[in-house]
Amino acid sequence: MGATASGMITIIADDLTGACDTGCLFAGPAPVGVSAAPGLVARTRRVIAVDTESRALAADEAARVVRATAERLGARLAAGPVFKKIDSTMRGVVAAELAALLERGVFTGALVCPAFPAQQRVVSHGQLLVDSVPVHESPIGGDPTFHATTSELVSLLSGATPVVPLPLDDVRAGREKIAHVLEQHRGAVVAADALTEGDLASLAEAIVAVPGTLAAGSAGLGRALSAVLGFAAPTVSVPSGAARLFVVGSLHPASRAQLDALVAAGVAGVHADAHGHTDAAPAVAALTSGRPAFVASVATRANRSAVARHVGHAAARVLEHARPDLVAVTGGETAYALIQALGAERFDLLGAPTGGLALGRLTIPGAREIALLTKAGGFGGAGLFSTILGGTS
Repeated sequence: MGATASGMITIIADDLTGACDTGCLFAGPAPVGVSAAPGLVARTRRVIAVDTESRALAADEAARVVRATAERLGARLAAGPVFKKIDSTMRGVVAAELAALLERGVFTGALVCPAFPAQQRVVSHGQLLVDSVPVHESPIGGDPTFHATTSELVSLLSGATPVVPLPLDDVRAGREKIAHVLEQHRGAVVAADALTEGDLASLAEAIVAVPGTLAAGSAGLGRALSAVLGFAAPTVSVPSGAARLFVVGSLHPASRAQLDALVAAGVAGVHADAHGHTDAAPAVAALTSGRPAFVASVATRANRSAVARHVGHAAARVLEHARPDLVAVTGGETAYALIQALGAERFDLLGAPTGGLALGRLTIPGAREIALLTKAGGFGGAGLFSTILGGTS
């Protein structure tokens, strides 16, 4: 049973879609404020999700960014639970970012579990598995932000901070056993096994039972913690209407399949590369007439930052002349670029239409509000936009 919602909760993520897909899970009592691009701050909200944009950085630079973020958050880190959102496949430099947070001295240690059973990501016998395959042997192993040649969670977390494994038998012994391990290994990173939602619930209960524990995990552990704390958000519905703008910047095969489905359905689109974008007029015309449209990046790994910027600018150009019912953006770097291009002033997360999707309200200059849906690049099947979002109907 969840506790009564109280206190302040701070979520710190290394990319924007991660901040959103976890932050929206805590929107039960009130919308969750997102702090990301310059000018988009929400430090006074009861629950905030902070994006450090550090996943693609080198370890020392990511640690510097996280230290600076912790400095800005100040006393808030001691005012309630802190959840370090990490990728369920351990992309990024998780060990360095955790060590930077633990330096603050407000945490008694950390409990880490990237498992996300709903997405077939589990930790079994200390190994992180994706669709039953060790993560370093899965397609994730070729991602430029995955830096390891092992799937052993203890090794993936190794660094300046001692790492202690927490096997499944101890997890399933329940909250008191897990809490005992956390108390016994103060100052350490405890790396936990988890195969089911029930395992994650036990970990969340122990985190709350040992004040000062830095929780770190994917949206799987995030959902469990929101329930224990009494912040769980109900399922929300996306706005009605077929005038939907899809902004696709991720190169993940799942996102490219979703884009291919839009193209096959005859949806009008704009393409962007590292130098600019194609004519936005067809997309504007489609949206104005109540039909869907898309803005997409070219399928190349070269100059990804420049490509993301031009995708963001292309989408902003479309939004200057059209008012879609919904903007759905896939990929954290793309979402960040769009928010920057729009000069967004506020972003409030309202909840999740389904697992992996986050619905929010973006406020841009002129007090204009945009319904914005974000998702990670690897989420969803090829028909996601049409079957869940109704984008091609």
